[in-house]
Amino acid sequence: MAGPSPVWAHAIESSLERITAVNDELMLESRFSTGEPADDAVVRLLPPGGEPIEVGRTDASGRIRFSLPSQAAKDWEVQVDRGPGHRDYLELSETGRTGAALGLRPPLNSRRGVNDPWYLLAGLTLIGGGAAGMLALRRRF
Repeated sequence: MAGPSPVWAHAIESSLERITAVNDELMLESRFSTGEPADDAVVRLLPPGGEPIEVGRTDASGRIRFSLPSQAAKDWEVQVDRGPGHRDYLELSETGRTGAALGLRPPLNSRRGVNDPWYLLAGLTLIGGGAAGMLALRRRF
């Protein structure tokens, strides 16, 4: 006997990152759990107790760039809606208007830490501590 075939749902997974601090521009990327881009998904900002604000639709690669309104705060959510059963929600994590104040990741091409002298000092300290530890172990055995 043939029964109904199983239906396998695939969730949407999204990421949100700040592109520039000057105009609070954000980049959202959404993909299905299969890796396919969530193209043509409606993206909305959801203020608590307020009307949703539609910011646009994702492109063929599942991406959209948009700016936050000046009143955006930590209790707002970003909704990615690709149809029934295919929604994702992201929270803005900190109060404030700019992406940095909202706790969003810096852009992937940001190289701030690489040239920071504190990172260099921390790295050299770890390397020196590791070398000293290896010498101490070697003398012991």
